[in-house]
Amino acid sequence: MTHPRENLAASCTGENAQQLTLSVLASGASRKPHRPKVVAFLVGSPVDLISLVAMSSVFSYFTIDGKPAYVTRLLSMHSEREVRGRDGITVTNCIPFSEYVGAVDTLVAIGGEGVFAEPSNDLIRWIRKRAGHARRIVSVCVGAFVLAPTGLLDGRRVTTHWHHAAKLAQQYPQLYIEKNEIFIKDGNVYTTAGVTAGIDLALAIVEEDIGRAAAASIAQTLVLYIRRPGTEAQYSSFLAQQADVSGTRLRDLPAWTKSRLTRRLDVVTLAKFVAMTPRTFARQFEQHFRTTPARWVQSLRIEMASTHLSTDDLPLKAIAKITGFRDEQSLRRAFLQQLGMTPKEYRERFGRSWLRRSPATSAPGSDVSGER
Repeated sequence: MTHPRENLAASCTGENAQQLTLSVLASGASRKPHRPKVVAFLVGSPVDLISLVAMSSVFSYFTIDGKPAYVTRLLSMHSEREVRGRDGITVTNCIPFSEYVGAVDTLVAIGGEGVFAEPSNDLIRWIRKRAGHARRIVSVCVGAFVLAPTGLLDGRRVTTHWHHAAKLAQQYPQLYIEKNEIFIKDGNVYTTAGVTAGIDLALAIVEEDIGRAAAASIAQTLVLYIRRPGTEAQYSSFLAQQADVSGTRLRDLPAWTKSRLTRRLDVVTLAKFVAMTPRTFARQFEQHFRTTPARWVQSLRIEMASTHLSTDDLPLKAIAKITGFRDEQSLRRAFLQQLGMTPKEYRERFGRSWLRRSPATSAPGSDVSGER
């Protein structure tokens, strides 16, 4: 079953994509007729097309009672009726934000190089007004630079692409920037890190609205893992730390530590390796890594444990031992503290065998009984 395509794919020049439809059937005559939820994307040239197309694709796949679960609208931040990506690809059928009078359930500010220019006063006022009626306000990647001037992010925990986190914090010190997490929900405001993190957030939104079975079905159709949790690191902390301290006495510490995770790695041990006193080391460490040595070591152990959980079938006791945790319970507590899920749950979501388990999913084109 298909439906009229009221989404991005219909407006991309030269695209002739075929839509796969996943469905939920009504489970009782008394239920109210389904009305598609409107996801409105705020875009400006040059827009980040990967973020835009990826999120729109997630929202385009599901139907309820034969109707699309979501419809998308493209609203330009200026007066143009088409926007372009940095590579010259043009997206048509945009509506200037000032002309749009329809409903908005979820308002999404998409990133791109165009967002670094100060938004107009008219756009700021429009976003504030719409925010009072929309169920969700979302920024993707550097889309946070569009929402921040409106005051909607003030006092909230937010994230953005790691490369621009410091700039966002400098320009808007009233925000609580979390530069490592891939997406954050604070009230009805959602912010995401760069590019593909928008897919994770879109799946999380589908899960909130329709249920985990729906999100899992879409993920399987798009050949994705079931969504990563928002607390997943934006990128490898090991590589990031090597870059951050490349010109300091701490430059070799990440590689040395990662190769010795089964050893005792307290402040005295780490300080000895970089030839510092424990007091000097602790001060310089927090200055460069912006965390404590203990939490940093735990993060490296969690990262390595996550790799084992997603790529092999070792028992949790063995994984705990080879990644430096005292026992399985210590491993479990660390995962709950930093990722908000147990090692078992992590393996179920991201392990290589999740497709074989196929949780509550069906093949494209068939009906799925989703959670309501």
